[in-house]
Amino acid sequence: MEMSHYDAESAVSPVVGVMLMLVATIIVAAVVSAFAGGLTASQDMTPQVNIQAEYSQSEGMTFYHNGGDTLTVGDFKIFLTPSKNLYSIESDAYVTEIDQKLISNGQSVMWYDFKGGRQVPRFAAGDIAIINVTNCNTETLTPSLMYDPPGPTGPSNYGINTTEAVGATFFLDFTTKDGKKIARVEVPITP
Repeated sequence: MEMSHYDAESAVSPVVGVMLMLVATIIVAAVVSAFAGGLTASQDMTPQVNIQAEYSQSEGMTFYHNGGDTLTVGDFKIFLTPSKNLYSIESDAYVTEIDQKLISNGQSVMWYDFKGGRQVPRFAAGDIAIINVTNCNTETLTPSLMYDPPGPTGPSNYGINTTEAVGATFFLDFTTKDGKKIARVEVPITP
């Protein structure tokens, strides 16, 4: 039995149709993938920095930006969290946000002026930031560590500037304004 010319051509038609559908599917997948990749690339990435810090009860606190992304002053927060070796407290209950108006750069220029205007635009690799010893008191940096028991004895100070705190540590957490962690550093308390 002989195959007609019509039967041979009709067998090609389904193969061409399947190939066209496959090509269309690949093109749609490529377009969707490119669009989705563009969405993730446009989202802000959390900055990453290498921070070192020192705290001396007699000299104050110093932060060193040792590398990584430049942080815009005012676009991040700094939190002080006592470690569990500081009076054996539950550290998360005593977290304090550090007021950036207390911080100066290495040339004694305050990050913010007395009206709240920003004087230092960024904290970049190689920069240092300082909180002078006057501003490193318990009422300012760790107000939740002041305990006022009932009675005439007055408040008890469990802050980072007491002699009992020497040798203990606390954490400084640098976060974005929406709470994403930028850096965490453990800081020893020295006399």
